[in-house]
Amino acid sequence: MLKLKKIKMSNLKVNLLSLQDKAKERTVKTQSIEYDLETLVKKIKRGIIKLDPEYQRRHRWNLGTSSRLIESLILNIPIPIIYLSQDIDVDTDSEESRYSVIDGQQRLTAIYQFFSNSFPLEGLKILDDLNECTYKDLPPFLIRRLEERTIKCLRIDSTIDPQVKIDIFERLNSGSVVLEAQELRNAVFGGPFNNLCKDLSKDLSFRSLLQINDKDAEINSRVKKMEDVEIVLRFFSLINGNYQNYKKTKEKGFVDFLSEVMEKNNKLDLKELDALKYEFKITIETIKQYFGDQAFAKYKEENDSLKIQSKFNVAVFDALATSCHDMIFNYKKNRFENKRDKFINLFKDIEFYESCSGSYLDTSKIKYRIEKTNEILK
Repeated sequence: MLKLKKIKMSNLKVNLLSLQDKAKERTVKTQSIEYDLETLVKKIKRGIIKLDPEYQRRHRWNLGTSSRLIESLILNIPIPIIYLSQDIDVDTDSEESRYSVIDGQQRLTAIYQFFSNSFPLEGLKILDDLNECTYKDLPPFLIRRLEERTIKCLRIDSTIDPQVKIDIFERLNSGSVVLEAQELRNAVFGGPFNNLCKDLSKDLSFRSLLQINDKDAEINSRVKKMEDVEIVLRFFSLINGNYQNYKKTKEKGFVDFLSEVMEKNNKLDLKELDALKYEFKITIETIKQYFGDQAFAKYKEENDSLKIQSKFNVAVFDALATSCHDMIFNYKKNRFENKRDKFINLFKDIEFYESCSGSYLDTSKIKYRIEKTNEILK
């Protein structure tokens, strides 16, 4: 053990210059500043502060949480520091500084929305008289208090590597609200394929099949947690027989499998990404045409008849979307008349039902439900 330690210390001395260079390169330069809320809101409205850089999660706070923040601001209760990245806005001739939010997006979004009269306060315990009030309903003295209330911000220098900003975001959030798997991928693996998955998640036919109402999609929990984006990623991870490459181990599971696909596909060129987009849209439209709006429903046999357990099940999505894609693009089959009932009847098979239930991410279950669906679609 002592010998190994000496060797390690010796190697450390040899690599000292490299270590110094790396530490210098990754050192973050910051500047503290305070903004009053009126100024912050104006900067957000003018686009000087960008609330949704690629590594950020979607807005997830409900009205109760947003209302409590406003109450805290009125009562002058301290709130956490906002971390801003100082960028150069390449879209303007004047090269005016623009800031993107590394940490504090949820807070700033709630503040901006309240100042824009987008929601009434609710669930307040201390200032309960203000419940149901929007910003414009507040007494003038409270409006002044809010506008003049300052928030501490930490500006991060514009010269640091973009990856460092992502690292900061991940580290800041590691001790707070746990990010969902896709939110973390969005932060760590930002890139063209990640953007494609986010764009495709908004496809109207796709949302319809996921039982997401497009009119109130932004408040849908599946959308807030980016589960819809992850489902798009699942599609690209399993098609073309790639589901057979998934091997669950003690070290790696399905979450890691999806992350590896995300990282790999971010290196695809524009032509390849356009091809993936086309295949996704054709597959989704075909499924909707031949299998209906509840194509990804899960059924259970009860008293010799099949009853819907849920209108959307992600394991059922795996089976049908993957199989339909491969039939269309690998076997050149683009019509599926009379296949809907045959697919639904698969749920009478106990093993197929179980492959869509419980720990449905086992290697054998993924393989079984996809290959069983392949059989009835041929």
